Amino acid sequence: MKGRPMTNSHNSTVLDPSSSTDSAARAERELNTAIVSADISASYEEFLAIVDQFYADDVELRSDSSPEALIGRARLKSLLMGFLVPVHVMAEIGGLSVSVSERPIAGDSLDEQHSQWSLELVGVTGRAVRISWSVRRRWKQSRVVGEYHYDHQQDGEALGPSDLRIPTFSGMEEIE
Repeated sequence: MKGRPMTNSHNSTVLDPSSSTDSAARAERELNTAIVSADISASYEEFLAIVDQFYADDVELRSDSSPEALIGRARLKSLLMGFLVPVHVMAEIGGLSVSVSERPIAGDSLDEQHSQWSLELVGVTGRAVRISWSVRRRWKQSRVVGEYHYDHQQDGEALGPSDLRIPTFSGMEEIE
């Protein structure tokens, strides 16, 4: 698995631009590279721009942990905001280290790509939690039209306020 620094080293192969399979594989690599390369400590807006660039207006998202589908790019962005904004603040102000990595998984279906993801959060105390999951994406004309998240796992305990550097209102002291 690749981790931060946010570089991506997918295999470089010659692709047939007329093939929908090659198109889906190329778009998947571009999307995954964009996600891994984005810096949450600098901004969360970059992730929202990635959604605009790669996801269809009527994308359908599902998870093995929820029976209901989330439909629509606008709903996806709203859901992501609820996650991205707090992580951005904790990374920018609280000293949280955030590392995202992904690894392609071989698949056997046209226009469908699989990948394994990992998100590692490390607090200023050195305590860490790693969350991993797998994703299956369906592509149509270089846009994600379906995404399914499965095989969620967590290694380590959730981080708490003591794992962050939280300045007080005066800015002179920190909460411990």
